[in-house]
Amino acid sequence: MGRVISTGNEELDARLGGGIPIPIMLLIEGGHGIGKSILALQVAYGALNSGLRVVYVTSEATVKSFLDQAKRVSLDVSRFYLRGLLRIYPVHIEGLRWSKGTASRLLPHIASYLMNTMNIWDAVVLDSFSVLASYADMDRVLDFSTKLKIVSANADKLVVLTAHTGALPENLMLRLRSICDGLILLKAAEIGGISVKVMEIAKLRGARGPVDQVTAFDVDPAFGIKLLPITLARG
Repeated sequence: MGRVISTGNEELDARLGGGIPIPIMLLIEGGHGIGKSILALQVAYGALNSGLRVVYVTSEATVKSFLDQAKRVSLDVSRFYLRGLLRIYPVHIEGLRWSKGTASRLLPHIASYLMNTMNIWDAVVLDSFSVLASYADMDRVLDFSTKLKIVSANADKLVVLTAHTGALPENLMLRLRSICDGLILLKAAEIGGISVKVMEIAKLRGARGPVDQVTAFDVDPAFGIKLLPITLARG
């Protein structure tokens, strides 16, 4: 049986049946601004505090802005970065206009790096995978995803992918969801006239305890992921 690590958020751990099971390949999917990056950061924060070495590939921030954002939501990971336990790789350069040819080579380069450096990382976050995969052909994306799944299972690794809903073809997303061991869907909803964010844990293989499949949450600028005391039915 694998192990379970804390996310660093006790309430979230409880909803996940005790924490994040390892090995796992986890997909976090949702629309723009719904909290995917913060949830991925929360998982990475927990991994680092559990002694794991993390590689974080981000398409939405520089190293400095990533560390600053993490500090603002009380998920300060700068000490791990300074000690070399967190490696941050931005793939977005401000002012650079990507060509399709340039972007299509991103995924193979990342795949090669991850496969050749498995001895220096225990967890990897690809935020956002849909941006990295948007110009790669379907077979290459599925090959990359399958390799990550095998690495995760055989080498006891944590792999986290975030994806924008609708950014990739639905037939590709269906395959990706089936490959992953865990799937968390983030959505917007209205309850009693109040707009909230909803976290649906569609699957989480290896969970140690009961999983709360649907819960309301918010992104607190000073706290990160904040679960709300609203009972929701899965529908």
